[in-house]
Formats: sequence, structure tokens, C-alpha cells
Amino acid sequence: MMQAETISADNFSTIDFYYNYFKFCTFEGLSPEGGSVDSDFHDCTFKTIDWYWGLFTICSFVKCRFTDCVFRGASVSGCLFVECTFTNCQFVKDNLGGECDFDGTVAYGCSLEGTAGFEAILR
Repeated sequence: MMQAETISADNFSTIDFYYNYFKFCTFEGLSPEGGSVDSDFHDCTFKTIDWYWGLFTICSFVKCRFTDCVFRGASVSGCLFVECTFTNCQFVKDNLGGECDFDGTVAYGCSLEGTAGFEAILR
């Protein structure tokens, strides 16, 4: 479990995203390529993230804030977003033309301001 930590380019490689729990954490200024994430995030902030080919599987995001983030060719499968805010975020194709995949992903009570390509089932 990580609580109230700031994750940046300096310490990103040390973070374990395998079945972990993040609460009140800030992820900022990251540009990872690939990688698998199957953790839970509660009240976290994601700012200026540019993630290429991220594999997000069965993750839960509760009351998280995403600002100025770009996800390129991401797979966001079976994830749950609850009361999250997306501001100026983009879910776009990768350099091979592969779309972001939202298979089985549901979003409840989320706000999408200036955000494009978020294809989760909105409730």
C-alpha cells in the first residue's frame, strides 16, 4: 500500500503496480511505455501523464483526478471508474493505428471536461 506519495519520473521505476493499493497519491510528469497495471487507486491525482501502450486490467479508480493526460493505444479492460474527473485528457491511437480498448470498463458519476476518446460505459 502506498499513501500520500508523489510518483514522478525520478521514482516511477521503483513502483510496483501488481495488485497494489494507492491512496492520496500524485502521479505527475510521466511518459512510460508499456507496462501492466492491476492496482486500485483512491483519491489519486494524475497530471501530465503520456502513457504509451499501458495495459490497465481490472483496476479501480475512485474519486481520482486526471488532468492533461494522454493514453496512446492503452488497454483499459474490466476497469471501474467511480466519481473521477477527466480534464483535457486524450485517449488516442498508438503509432500503428491501434485504438484504446475499453472492453468491460464502466464509469459511474464521472466528469469528462475537454476529454476525447474515453469509451467506457458511462452510468
